Amino acid sequence: MTFVDLRKQLELDLEWRQKEMRLLYNMLSNIDDDEEKRSYCKALIVMLYSHFEGFCRLAFSIYIDIINQESLRCSQVNVNLAVISLGDIFQGINDPNKNCSFFRDSPPNDKWKRFFRRAYFLAEMKNLLDEPINLTEEDIKTDSNLKIPVLSTTLFHLGFPPESFDEYAGEISNLVDRRNDYAHGETKPGIKKEEYERFE
Repeated sequence: MTFVDLRKQLELDLEWRQKEMRLLYNMLSNIDDDEEKRSYCKALIVMLYSHFEGFCRLAFSIYIDIINQESLRCSQVNVNLAVISLGDIFQGINDPNKNCSFFRDSPPNDKWKRFFRRAYFLAEMKNLLDEPINLTEEDIKTDSNLKIPVLSTTLFHLGFPPESFDEYAGEISNLVDRRNDYAHGETKPGIKKEEYERFE
């Protein structure tokens, strides 16, 4: 897949999402009662957040698919992607009791297990850098709410600047909080059309 294909996939996904939100928004003009309009805008917030999260998840997913299709080696990608791809090995170093196929041999004494794994890792580092990159959906788990810390962490793990969305941090956090309040029934009153438009 080329960069053009990636861009096309993202644009097509964004296009249908924007079209759906426009359709839903335009239905506001059929509602005369102010209270009903506010309730409808509340529902629009829930949909807006769903599309925001859905688009981000898809973009991350397409990105890791492309990385995997390129058959790149750890030495050919940014260090963040290499760390993700070698995640099991790093977990095996951090937790010497974790089973990890990479660490086939055992030290002569269990007390030395952590040190042994670190030493083995360094001895094998050149070979590890030649390992193919293999990312999975688990590597980009975005939890249940795509708040700024979650978004920043995912961006960082994939090698992008984690501050990419900092200028929208307030709006994104507010959107997530509002969506949760509405979806969980913690906030019952709706919002004005103008307030929804700011979120959008």
